[in-house]
Amino acid sequence: MTGKKIKFIIAIVSLVLCATQIQQTYAKYLESKNGDADFTIAMWKILLNDHDLSDSTQLSSLINPVYEDNDDIASGVIAPGSEGYFDLEIDATNTQVSFNYEITVTSAENNSVDDLIIYGYQIDDGAITYVDNGVNNLTNNVSYNTPDKVINIRVYFKWKEGTGEAMNNAADTAASVGGGTGKLSVKAKFTQIVN
Repeated sequence: MTGKKIKFIIAIVSLVLCATQIQQTYAKYLESKNGDADFTIAMWKILLNDHDLSDSTQLSSLINPVYEDNDDIASGVIAPGSEGYFDLEIDATNTQVSFNYEITVTSAENNSVDDLIIYGYQIDDGAITYVDNGVNNLTNNVSYNTPDKVINIRVYFKWKEGTGEAMNNAADTAASVGGGTGKLSVKAKFTQIVN
């Protein structure tokens, strides 16, 4: 073997060794791993009268008025002089964020009984707060770490009769004979508190 051939073989061997070393060194910088960052999302599940608000359920189907007993009025109906209440139970037990609730109860637009009024509300069996024109923006913040996140709101209504009534006897009669409806508008809004 001549010197040129030996140099050529050594050059090829050196080139192969050099390429192998470069590939291994380069591979160290290209090595990668794939993975996911997993996050636990806070729960947002508020029940109003045992129904999940994330459903498209109409609030009307969740409210059941209770009429006070009256010897002169059949049970389950409203008439001049009737009184009653309905309950709103907010259950945020499964909610992991702080939130604000806002409740508004007023006379509905298609209410044919002008004398159907809201006269008070009560929160968690506390004292009755008396109002003149419905419940406007009853609001409160609820912290995510509050031990008991069930809020009970009772709203009192009556068909006003006598002093200060808007309807006279003829209007009262027309509402009952003409297929009128007594309606209240209830709006409940829940908003996460974000700092």
